Amino acid sequence: MAPACSGCGLNFHPEHGYYVGAMYLNYGATVVLALPVALLLLTRFTAAQLLGPLIAFGLLFPIFFFRWSRALWLAVETHLRSSTFDR
Repeated sequence: MAPACSGCGLNFHPEHGYYVGAMYLNYGATVVLALPVALLLLTRFTAAQLLGPLIAFGLLFPIFFFRWSRALWLAVETHLRSSTFDR
């Protein structure tokens, strides 16, 4: 990740621990996707058959989604900050 935006100069690394919320978003997205799919597939497969694919999804999806969760966290925080200071 670049240290700052080349267009507006927004600092992408404002403070230590800033992206902890992105980890929560990442975890939430993983659960929101995996849980309903697992519950639907339990009607067709046994829990033992689903265990391997669900573990693989639970390990791989957060790795691939983390970049987007950081961007989402930064966007939400920037939006909240801008609407707070515009008043």
